[in-house]
Amino acid sequence: MSQEQIGIADMQCWVFRHAQQKWHKTPKECADLFRKYDLFGFIADCYGLLHVSSYQSALNEVEGILHDKGVSI
Repeated sequence: MSQEQIGIADMQCWVFRHAQQKWHKTPKECADLFRKYDLFGFIADCYGLLHVSSYQSALNEVEGILHDKGVSI
């Protein structure tokens, strides 16, 4: 695994765990949202931009995507 791949996986895990806690969702509920809206893919695709700010900013971006799609969390 390259350093970038490790960074992407780390950010995906962090955002997933904090989303789960913040949204009061079970792991399955959170995984369903991430899968349905390809949020792991978004994090991987945008990692180059997301990693220069905080992981909290990445979570905010994910929440923005869900909000734009009409998902209430």
